[in-house]
Amino acid sequence: MKKLLALLTTLALAFIPLLAQNTAQQSFTVSVVAAPPAVVVGANSSTSTATAASTSTVGGTVAAGTYRICVTYFSTANTETPCSVDTSASSVITTTGSTSTVTVQAPVLPSGPPSVVGYRVYVGASGGAAAAETLQTLTAAICTLSTSSTASCALTSPATFTSSAGFVGGAGGPATPGTLLTYPNSNAANVALFENSQFVTHILSWTVSGTAPSACTVQLQTGASTGALANVGQSLTCTTTGSYALPSIAKAAFTAPNITAWTGGDTTSVEVFTITAIPYVLGNYWGPATPTGNCPNGVTFSSFGAASASTVLYVCQPANTWTAVTVP
Repeated sequence: MKKLLALLTTLALAFIPLLAQNTAQQSFTVSVVAAPPAVVVGANSSTSTATAASTSTVGGTVAAGTYRICVTYFSTANTETPCSVDTSASSVITTTGSTSTVTVQAPVLPSGPPSVVGYRVYVGASGGAAAAETLQTLTAAICTLSTSSTASCALTSPATFTSSAGFVGGAGGPATPGTLLTYPNSNAANVALFENSQFVTHILSWTVSGTAPSACTVQLQTGASTGALANVGQSLTCTTTGSYALPSIAKAAFTAPNITAWTGGDTTSVEVFTITAIPYVLGNYWGPATPTGNCPNGVTFSSFGAASASTVLYVCQPANTWTAVTVP
């Protein structure tokens, strides 16, 4: 029975390319944004491999000491990367006297989503260890603030600290892999596929590479506009590569994947989501879920994640009623 279900699914997927001229498709990638380049004390300007930091002996009240520095990227969703590498060889700045300042240049963002708008600075206590810095209070007196609702410095502005009052021991920034993703959670409206109410079949597929995410939940949404998207079908676990054909023939102006949870396993975690819409009704639908809701009479749903391991096929009979077929 299971071989037959696998064959039905394969045939359905193989049939889709034959209809390519009549399909609509859109893909997007979710991945962890890596930490900024390491702070390099004495550099004049930041590059794609180094975030510059320097000190001046005048203009402030920073006490004499050796302070370790790291920086993070920050987004409009108030999510953040881990801290940059903070080795003693490059990321420890030495100040003298009692009138010093410390300036950190904005890190360069080689590539990344438009949601990354700022950076935050972490500084440890004098003589402090690696990964023991404290987030500094960022105000307009220190840098030009970014557009994030939680304070961060704009990627075009240096941050100058005239006081060492906040240079104390801490936890060293967010734990790896951080919370800043190429797309924020609950992002359906950002990546909606315009279907113009022309398609009756909607397929969502996802491909995982690198270390599998430790958490991933997604659900299709449809609506008359991107501002009116609502959940349809089932909530799906997507921590491993898979696909889902929505068991419905309802048309919609817009369809989108709504990722309600995604946590990278580490900084190598990458997941590509693809929506495919076709104008034909399928004989067999599938996915890692138990089907619910209205359905056309006679179609089947191959469930790869049913509550019981022996229940693998559902039949819509009569219309809008799913009946489980149990394999002995």
